[in-house]
Amino acid sequence: MTITADILHDPEYLPFRLDLANGRVLFVRLDAQQRREAAFLDPRALPPQPQGAWVPLSMLEAPAPGDMVADGIFHIGHCGSTLLSRLLDSWPEVEGLREPLPLRDLAAAWPAPSPPRDLLSTLMAYWRKPLSPASRIVIKATSSCNALIEPLLRDGGLRRAILLDMPLEPWLATLLKSEDSVRDALAAFDERAGVLHAHGIAIDGEHAPRDAIEACAMGWLAERQRFDALARGAFAPRVLRVDFEDLLSSPEATLSRIAAHLELAPDGVARALASPAWGRYSKAQQHGYGREDREHDLALAQQRFGEEIARGVAWVDRAMATHNAHAFAIDPAH
Repeated sequence: MTITADILHDPEYLPFRLDLANGRVLFVRLDAQQRREAAFLDPRALPPQPQGAWVPLSMLEAPAPGDMVADGIFHIGHCGSTLLSRLLDSWPEVEGLREPLPLRDLAAAWPAPSPPRDLLSTLMAYWRKPLSPASRIVIKATSSCNALIEPLLRDGGLRRAILLDMPLEPWLATLLKSEDSVRDALAAFDERAGVLHAHGIAIDGEHAPRDAIEACAMGWLAERQRFDALARGAFAPRVLRVDFEDLLSSPEATLSRIAAHLELAPDGVARALASPAWGRYSKAQQHGYGREDREHDLALAQQRFGEEIARGVAWVDRAMATHNAHAFAIDPAH
């Protein structure tokens, strides 16, 4: 196999795994159907006999001037981002890439001197190449990648971004249904604590979260603060905040807003509204799971974990009362 000819210049090969310690990246071949079916671009997406090879980082080609750009979905986690990504697949020109693993690795290392900052835009240049008949890429990042939103918008090849979250109480209820979900939310604790610190919100000493529930609530507040700052800052015209509850309660209006933001044809909204993704579990499409199932599960979780949810809400209330509440423009219930 000729690495340059068969991998670096073939859009079917994606940067799939990053090995920073040894200065290399694994490219794997995934066709359009495999990408569409994948909820995560990690080992779970690999076919039985994957094709690919490790490529030294020194062989990667920098983005060419005028190279294609991608749009992105960034989110707080466990808030419907996979469903939204699958709904956007209803537009034939859109190819969704869900949670590329190297993007998560870069976020974990950011902003340390290694990896080099241009590696982000270099890898993005390979992810931005859609397979026919698609002509657009929409990357859904892992929830721990939100530190990369601004660098990607600034010089990393990201054209526009959707910032997706949901109110605190149903989000905590969603997390508490699964210990794995709580662990996911806690994985970005240090980075999210840094976001609050950068905005003058102390969470040490008496203000520190005392348990996992309060730590999750802290993460929610940090992402609200981050998203609010992005929506009011220099990149405001290129970001759109979306509440997952709005997507469920007013799907046509919300999808129309999203389509307009991403400059997608408005007639695709009808296809998205008719998508079978509404009635399936987004991360495992073989399982049925609709809006009524979610409402039932949330009601049970709120009944079972009511005290824990109230404790998380109280932590956010204290944080907002202790600091300048006007800096937040945040209501935990909305």
